[in-house]
Amino acid sequence: MAHDLNDTLIFVKVVESGSFIAAARALRLPKTTVSRKVQELETRLGAQLLHRTTRKLGLTEAGNLYFEHCQRIARELAEAESAVGQLQGGPRGWLRITAPYSVGITWIAPLLGEFHARHPEVRVEMNLSNDNVDLIDKGIDVALRVGDLPDSNLIKRRLAIFRTQIYASPNYLARHGEPLHPDDLRHHRTLAMPKSRRNNEYVWPLSDGERSVDYVIDPVMVANDPGPLRGALLCGEALMLAADVTVKAFAEQGYVQRVLAGWTGPEYEFNAVFPRGQVQSPKVRAFIDFLVERLNFDADYMQVLCPDAKRFRKASEEAEAALAHGLAKEAGESRTIAVPVVEAIEAIAEAVDGRGGKAPARAGKAAPADARRDDTPSDEDAALV
Repeated sequence: MAHDLNDTLIFVKVVESGSFIAAARALRLPKTTVSRKVQELETRLGAQLLHRTTRKLGLTEAGNLYFEHCQRIARELAEAESAVGQLQGGPRGWLRITAPYSVGITWIAPLLGEFHARHPEVRVEMNLSNDNVDLIDKGIDVALRVGDLPDSNLIKRRLAIFRTQIYASPNYLARHGEPLHPDDLRHHRTLAMPKSRRNNEYVWPLSDGERSVDYVIDPVMVANDPGPLRGALLCGEALMLAADVTVKAFAEQGYVQRVLAGWTGPEYEFNAVFPRGQVQSPKVRAFIDFLVERLNFDADYMQVLCPDAKRFRKASEEAEAALAHGLAKEAGESRTIAVPVVEAIEAIAEAVDGRGGKAPARAGKAAPADARRDDTPSDEDAALV
């Protein structure tokens, strides 16, 4: 019996739509035709693909296996038709991208208006995740990723290189002093991301230009996104190994400053990646070319801007008061962050990642520190996003 690809495509649409009626409506076909086509497909395959009940449809084991393969075929066919159409009329259709939260919110979303103005027939679906999403399985066109690419089946186009250094707020240095050598990090509070964990320890890989050494730290806070860590850094909670671009605006306004100036952290590539062997459609090429042109990490709109003065000062004052209160309790002090500090950090993180505004002018510098708490552990924050 001849294979009718339309039967397969109709089956995929039925599964995606959840019912024969919804699929028939989407395909603009009679429901009886849709049902008959699926039955003919099952007869040809010699296997039942769907559990049919009065309330819902369900996939059999054979149906689930067949659907997983055929859904990719349906996507490829749609992309092929779109690519041919775009040769005549330019980029169009849905562009599905994935990016880490901080990258998507801070750097990509602000540029989408301009991208849409240039390519009005392209619609963007953005999946924000700090995990490496399976591009083929999820039907993703482009992924924006920081760091090495463990998957050799991906092709990358480099957008930038992020350099990392250790930063602290003046409030933190006033309370705990400034580390003079990376060995001092053991006696300091630090912030870390999960990827800094190696062999059951958190480390900061630091280089003095001649050698690179992994310095063990003991974080007081770990997060899978730099946003909350940045909030903790601004509140004076701990040191942070951060990408320069993520704190540049804060450093220029005096909210944070670099420490251990002779030492630098690792560099990380920021890449646009897509599956090897996949035809790069005009909409994908247009988007990547646009990012290469417009991602200028020295421009103000690409910075992680400070929140407005009123909100920042309120959160900072609350954090400073909470920490001062905690320092007064010498005996039995917990290493967890006090609730008011957490609330202040969340307020700053929300303002930084969700709003962004001009950084307020700094009203003075903190006095130098004369002491450091040796009982507080150090922590680490990986490169960036």
